[in-house]
Amino acid sequence: MVTVVSEGKTERNYLERVHDEAGQDSRFVLHFDPQTQPGKGLKPSEVVNRAVDVQYRITRSAQEGDEEEGDGGPDQYVWAVFDRDQHNDIDEAMRTASKNGIEVAFSTPSFDLWLLLHFAPGLPANVSSENNQLVRKLNAVRHFERYGRSSGGKGSDSKPKTLNDAQLTALWAKRDNAVRLARQLVDRCSRGLCRASSTKAEQGHHWSCDPLKRDTQTDFYRLLELLTDDGRGRAGRERRGDG
Repeated sequence: MVTVVSEGKTERNYLERVHDEAGQDSRFVLHFDPQTQPGKGLKPSEVVNRAVDVQYRITRSAQEGDEEEGDGGPDQYVWAVFDRDQHNDIDEAMRTASKNGIEVAFSTPSFDLWLLLHFAPGLPANVSSENNQLVRKLNAVRHFERYGRSSGGKGSDSKPKTLNDAQLTALWAKRDNAVRLARQLVDRCSRGLCRASSTKAEQGHHWSCDPLKRDTQTDFYRLLELLTDDGRGRAGRERRGDG
């Protein structure tokens, strides 16, 4: 079972489509916490704290023999998904996640980078914190002409972005391109010590790589690789929610 705590609705829209397309073949259960995404999203520290709570519930349930929360075995994964945006609690969130064994899919400047990589012909230039550059490039892609317009192209502190069916279909068809480019971005990391792992879903950034100093990077590919890797042997075919 994979439990995901997400900062915003866009990420959840994307993951729901991944489940619909690959959940049965890859045999995974995708579990969202909370069941209903807050309207303005969650701050990174809130995302990680919820993930820690989920981890605790899984461990406690395993000790008590409660199968409802899972068996606490090696096929239990808890992921926190959040962006750089303009948040000032990234360090806190990363420290808490590392201390508690929570996997993090971190994107900078935002999840829009991951979406753009599906359609990009090559590695995008570094954009620093200028997320509007990514949104404008996405707007040039078929079906994405209006993406981000209602939210001003901003991050989770503005009105939430959502993905419609046509956009999700286009994204799913180009997912391999996004994974390939995201891995190359890790290799391009300015620290010079980061290398995308040859093992799917493994961390590529060096332990000393400061997330706040990364430019135009996304680890979301790791979560997608985990979910679509048929070799995990994970059972389950339904998406669950927890209030």
